[in-house]
Amino acid sequence: MTVAPLVSDLDPFAAEVMANPYPVYAELLESDQPVYLPRRDMWVVTGHDDVRAAVKDHERFSSADGIAYDRSRLPILFGVDPPDHTRLRKLISRDFTPRTVQSWRPLVEQICTELMDAAIAAGEVDLVREVLVPLPVRVIAALLGIPGDDVAQFKKWSEGVIEGFNANARLRPETGHGPADPEDAARRQQAAKLALKAVSNISVYFHTLLDERRSQPLGTDLISRLLAANSDHLRDNELVWLCLALLVGGNETTTHLLGNLCIALLEHPDQHRLVRSRPELMGPAIEETLRYDPPVQSVFRSARTDVEIGSTVIPAGSRVQLSFAAANRDPRHYADPDRFWIERQTDSSHLSFGSGIHFCIGAPLVRIEAETFLRQLFERTEGMEPAGEFTRIKSPTFRGIAQLPLHLTPRA
Repeated sequence: MTVAPLVSDLDPFAAEVMANPYPVYAELLESDQPVYLPRRDMWVVTGHDDVRAAVKDHERFSSADGIAYDRSRLPILFGVDPPDHTRLRKLISRDFTPRTVQSWRPLVEQICTELMDAAIAAGEVDLVREVLVPLPVRVIAALLGIPGDDVAQFKKWSEGVIEGFNANARLRPETGHGPADPEDAARRQQAAKLALKAVSNISVYFHTLLDERRSQPLGTDLISRLLAANSDHLRDNELVWLCLALLVGGNETTTHLLGNLCIALLEHPDQHRLVRSRPELMGPAIEETLRYDPPVQSVFRSARTDVEIGSTVIPAGSRVQLSFAAANRDPRHYADPDRFWIERQTDSSHLSFGSGIHFCIGAPLVRIEAETFLRQLFERTEGMEPAGEFTRIKSPTFRGIAQLPLHLTPRA
């Protein structure tokens, strides 16, 4: 049994690493072992087989401390273990069957058409602001039965939740490995307040909405159906957190996937031309983007016991980062892993939606939204050209585009 590689000067949440984390992932993959980062007092698992095994091993790698770097015990679907997870997942799975998700396709088509109409008419547009953000937000809001007038406010709350956690993780924690920074501590406190305020606003809104649906159910929206199917006597608090998980998880990750897809095509014009000329490759293009540049880079778990991976033991109680993005570029699993290659034939072997009991329940909807957007983009435009510099979001967990100015050339 060997001692794990220790990287004392690596901070995966540093700005320069977040800007381009893939060289760091390649360095970590070379060790072929979990790596301990003392600066963050955390372990990183990067190998494809190791990450897949760990993310499926909910007995030894617990989600109960949350999936972000900071430990937080919240009754949210992706932050609980069985038996609570089994009960919550069973309830929401009834409304995410393949047939049900396919029935939402006309809604996705309608919303995407409206947004693309405006974007193409404008000619030059920030695609993130005008299409990639409102598309998944409007879809999930419509499915939940949220009135259209409230959608913009919900997006702000969703961004508040994500930015609060992002800002908190970007700051160096007080782990005992060096003097604490008072300014960092103040910023961490402010970031926590930002996230808690957004969560509080969402909670109040959904509690009110639950009362309204009980007295006057719409019948077809997810909230009405959750209430009607609630034979397991879930508490309102658990229903609210289910709705919050759908709201935040259902829009942020889709926006980032679509942005990463556009950037990958712009930076690889040969692949862009290929998929435009062969529409049957749109699905593979989406899957390759998920592998090559996933919107969710990693999730955290807590080791319940000492866990041996390879010849390294991760001690019980450790915070463990399972890196989807690194696993998706493991050279032992993918030939030429840093190449964006639409004809790779990944067969969805990437880990971008997780695996096991926590596999992303909304993955089929994400794929429908991505396919609809890409098809409409190709059918309705001759091409897209940069109209300025794009900017990326600053997040250690999510990877996406904040601004994407494009010139869209409509088809004659």
